[in-house]
Amino acid sequence: MNKNFYICIVKKIIFFNEYPSLNLRQSDLLDWISDCVREKGAKIKRLGINFIPEHKMLNLNKKHLKHDYHTDILTFSYKDHLTIESEIFICFERALENAKAHSETIENEILRLISHGLLHVLGMRDNTRNLKELMTKEEDNFVTKFHVKHTKGEKIL
Repeated sequence: MNKNFYICIVKKIIFFNEYPSLNLRQSDLLDWISDCVREKGAKIKRLGINFIPEHKMLNLNKKHLKHDYHTDILTFSYKDHLTIESEIFICFERALENAKAHSETIENEILRLISHGLLHVLGMRDNTRNLKELMTKEEDNFVTKFHVKHTKGEKIL
């Protein structure tokens, strides 16, 4: 497992921490994230995507959001929605559970979670039924973009 992977993209930094073993090339993820953000008219100053264990995710949820329950993703933005300086935390154990529950690959679940986090960072909310439906459509759009551009013959769906 590659613990830390850093890349500088024209003075913008995207990095992964504790990246799990997946059939997703990090270089493809970096291109895809950059494309999705650019499509929404935003720029990345610094974006951290952190894969953390369930107990650490619960601690973050309690400490920062005062929620005493497990979750699969948390996002923290430190700038406005057009200049991304943010962190996304993904609970890999929850991602595995979600993938199994929805008969999905872990790779697609990770793409969905990253998409979800990016959309929150870009200012989307999902606290009503209508907003949740809109976010799901946008997640699907982002995931489809990844597959169209980066899975030449390598189906991970």
